[in-house]
Amino acid sequence: MTTTDDIRRWATALPEVEEVSHFRFHVPVFKVRGRTFLGMGRDETTAVFCVAEQQAADASQADPAAYKAVRRPDARKSFLGLQVELGRVPAERVRSLVEEAWRQQAPKRLVAEHDRVRPREDG
Repeated sequence: MTTTDDIRRWATALPEVEEVSHFRFHVPVFKVRGRTFLGMGRDETTAVFCVAEQQAADASQADPAAYKAVRRPDARKSFLGLQVELGRVPAERVRSLVEEAWRQQAPKRLVAEHDRVRPREDG
């Protein structure tokens, strides 16, 4: 199973990532320039990745035991991201979600600079 340490290593290898502790649940949260892109679940067997809503819906429909599109529990009900059951998803998929979430939240110029320095392996 992918661990918090694995996710920490992958996330902090990306540019301008900082790790903070969630103010309420005291679990790791990863941000790029102040924008959250990934948060660990309360027991750290799940993680929520800030990816596109359609991507989250597609993943949760394809494999509801491993993925769940999550929304805020309050009245706003706004989309939060894709919750992943870390024990049900291969490590390489989790690693790709770390980068996808970073790309979703990072400023476009930072992503472009990162791609110039280290081109993506998949494209």
